[in-house]
Amino acid sequence: MTRSRAFLTFALTAGVLVVPAVARPLAASSATTTSTYVLFVGHGVAVVATNDLNTGCSSVYLSTNTTTWRNVTPPLKGSAATSKGQCLYFWSSASFVSPLDGWLLARNGGSTETILRHTLNGGRTWTTQPGGDTGSNGGAQTITFLSVALGWRQQFGVGSNGNFSLERTRNAGATWTTISRDPRGACVFANDVFATATRGFATVDPSPSSNATHLWRTSDGGASWSVMRLTAPATIASGALGLYGRPVFARRRGAMPVDYPVAGGQRVYFYATTDAGATWRLDTVPAPVAVAGELTINHRSAAAQPCFGGASAPVSSGLAAVSVAVNPSTWWILRPGSRGESLVAVVSLTGGHVSRHYARDLPSTRGGALLAPLSATSALITVPVPYGYQTTYETTDGGATWRVLTVAP
Repeated sequence: MTRSRAFLTFALTAGVLVVPAVARPLAASSATTTSTYVLFVGHGVAVVATNDLNTGCSSVYLSTNTTTWRNVTPPLKGSAATSKGQCLYFWSSASFVSPLDGWLLARNGGSTETILRHTLNGGRTWTTQPGGDTGSNGGAQTITFLSVALGWRQQFGVGSNGNFSLERTRNAGATWTTISRDPRGACVFANDVFATATRGFATVDPSPSSNATHLWRTSDGGASWSVMRLTAPATIASGALGLYGRPVFARRRGAMPVDYPVAGGQRVYFYATTDAGATWRLDTVPAPVAVAGELTINHRSAAAQPCFGGASAPVSSGLAAVSVAVNPSTWWILRPGSRGESLVAVVSLTGGHVSRHYARDLPSTRGGALLAPLSATSALITVPVPYGYQTTYETTDGGATWRVLTVAP
């Protein structure tokens, strides 16, 4: 594919960084029978998985720079690995606290069972730890670790027999204890982010379809939860709702974005904390990032369904900006678009610098693309493509150019 580098000029109008109109799309790329998707990015490490949709066989790859990848797939032997030539397990969640220390979770495609593996040497060897359950055939399970010892595992069952549970480990995954079965209303797949052993937050994955007009907050390690909304900036109408991104913490310091609708577009504001999320303040550096594309939030629907408004009465409509962080100071913003029309911005909350590029090399990102940055210049993005496949792209120049991620078998 021919790549073009786009250096765009943005105006600073009334204290707001303005994103201009979109560009023209590119031609479509060929399909594949293998999905490649991001499992985890953070703490100096990126983890992706591939899944052969014909056999169900799944492999895991690790990188510390998003350019050189190493196969770290845990070995599965005998009946635990295959059945009639088909692979039983596919890797679906990961969490690393350093490039060496991390966990991988896989689910059995033929049941609700999950398995858990732990590495202390960057995936060169793995130990088996107690697995769990997805709660239903269409459910899922995710893991997140705050430290080398402390982690949480969430069960998301869906359908008529669906269940929710939140488990916690204090010994690096050796044993797990259920601490909550509160489904938090309709908040399916509201992944948790813990700043301390007791204080945590939850919101759905950042995407235009998230419709998260609040965060869930806990102060007892996840046993109980309550809705949290921040005060809108003075420039936004009083009582206006915004779409909340997932907070990111570095010890007691943290930040989170909130995307508010404004006339003819949207503005992304950042809030900061220095006490592990006990209190939040509006961050005035940089100026709020203005994004083109009208965003509408249905206040009545948001009040009735604090997580999702449902297909008949969506909480939000239009193009929403997706914001995810490298750390509390460096954030990436994706404005989804058609092929060649997605806009990527990298924001520094300390210096106020913002770089912006149209992602000319990307296909359409309107269908729930997952952006996962590793640094101020390197990032991955997983994009759904037709027939259930996913393709992951990588950039090493701050989003100016993207290429399909290829990993060695």
